[in-house]
Amino acid sequence: MLRVLRRPSLAASACLSALLSSGCFDGAELAACGISMTYCDAEDGSAGGEGTVTTSSSTGPGIMTSDSLSGGSGGSGGSGDAGDSASEDTWTSGTTGELNDPPPWIDELACDPPEASEVGPTIVTYKASADAVEADLLDDGVVIATGPAGMPFVFPVTSGPANNPGSHLTVVVRDAGGQTAEASIYQPSVVKDPGSTVWLTLEQHDGMFSTGNAVALDGNNAIGAGVHWDNGQVLAILRRYDKSGTWIATSDGWTQKHTDWTLRAELKTGHLGLGGLAVDGDGNIIAVGTAQVAGEPRMYVARFGTGGGLLWEVLGPPGTEARGVGVTADQSIYVAGSVRVKKGPEVWDMATWVFSADKQAYGPDIFNDPNDLTTERSERGYAVAVLESGRVAVAGTREMEDPITNKQWRRGVVLIFEGKGKRIGEWTSPGDKMDSDAIFAAASSKEGLVVCGYAQNDPDNPSNKPQILIRWLSEDLSEVKAPRVEGSPGAATCYGIGTNMEGATIVGATVHENQGGDNAWLFAVKDAASPRVDYMKRNGASNGQDRVLALACEYMCAWTGSEEVEGAAQWIAGMIRG
Repeated sequence: MLRVLRRPSLAASACLSALLSSGCFDGAELAACGISMTYCDAEDGSAGGEGTVTTSSSTGPGIMTSDSLSGGSGGSGGSGDAGDSASEDTWTSGTTGELNDPPPWIDELACDPPEASEVGPTIVTYKASADAVEADLLDDGVVIATGPAGMPFVFPVTSGPANNPGSHLTVVVRDAGGQTAEASIYQPSVVKDPGSTVWLTLEQHDGMFSTGNAVALDGNNAIGAGVHWDNGQVLAILRRYDKSGTWIATSDGWTQKHTDWTLRAELKTGHLGLGGLAVDGDGNIIAVGTAQVAGEPRMYVARFGTGGGLLWEVLGPPGTEARGVGVTADQSIYVAGSVRVKKGPEVWDMATWVFSADKQAYGPDIFNDPNDLTTERSERGYAVAVLESGRVAVAGTREMEDPITNKQWRRGVVLIFEGKGKRIGEWTSPGDKMDSDAIFAAASSKEGLVVCGYAQNDPDNPSNKPQILIRWLSEDLSEVKAPRVEGSPGAATCYGIGTNMEGATIVGATVHENQGGDNAWLFAVKDAASPRVDYMKRNGASNGQDRVLALACEYMCAWTGSEEVEGAAQWIAGMIRG
């Protein structure tokens, strides 16, 4: 490939210089010089067509003439083969004859997929010369990523408004001396709007109770966990939805119940409900929940391979619960839950367990109120969020006593961990929005994390309905935005939260809107004052209890819950564009 040297401000001169070189005039094909006519036109202000790849290179401060391209004067010497005359062995200055360092080159720039029809990552690949050491990816002229030369880039296609009708992508490579070469390509985009439905699947009505309690993303596939009530036994169900939302008789989807996978004899006949899901970097699935064995709650953790085969399981001692799970980059598994410390009435302490990928256990870390000398107040863990730094946030709810009225109020609580369960920070809600508040869901964000649940004034007054409460925290647990209370016509609670690739907060909630019961809500907000963007307000055909109970977001958002059908709750799940 010909290495064309130019100053960016002398683009037309560079093209002319190349044309005057040996083998690049008198009707010869421009492709023989490695230059496209589209590129030369584009430098004068015109754009290439769909799929057009354009290339150029630059020496930085130096200038090379057409003499340099041929290795002699006037372009008349040598064999007339421009590719040979530009080889590194013969690249010389036209004035001194001294060897110069040639600039790098870039070739075969491509996008996978060539056209963006759905949100998700586009892989940008190219070839670069061996002397190139670093590369930038530019989107419409703005640098969005930097990495080693030759390594593919990931270009995020995040939404229709952000990406349609297409993107001009450029890769610039640099050598150690600062010389550059670049190539550009256009990726058309026809992505649908944020919040639009990808698929929606409602469990077939069989007259028996079922519900989805947890969801996780595996690329653009969804993993779901929930329960079926079958002949008096609560069965934990784990399933993988394919990209159409199907799990039955597909190559990419499957479903199984706990009595088929468990190796524990007491669980073959016992009850088990799953309430938390995570997928690690290798596609392994971690599910957590609570079993009922001989009338006692026992925390449960299981790790599955990518195809759903059981790798290992842990059944905790009586008086334990597990509700949330997250997995770090080194495959450390954090489990949020609680341990019972008193019966009659029951009192619980917040507990965090950590397991390695090979089942080694650490902890638990126990969080409680040191001033609760008579063990009257409970703390429970509900959610885990793995933060961008690699630290882990465990969120839940605690009970606190008002020193003046002696009333007990709920408050949201967040603990920060690092390593294998070393607690390094804690935060308790100041109760600044209403008398009580709680946290049931948490997710990583660019600022740190976002949590949600509800806020409520004195619940002894029946007119005081719980309302959705959202808070944004940094990793040091300071509030980076004002909290948001989302007003609704009736009682409302957030059970799922996430952030999309553009930084918006996506909320999954259950809202009592009508006399029939609850409705399932999905919406997006940015902060306390931004307008709410409604994605879904679902009232099922039976006008009954319809609920969102979990949410997971990346490029897309998967959600799950239940919808009442002819008097029975049925498992429902869906996928929307974030």
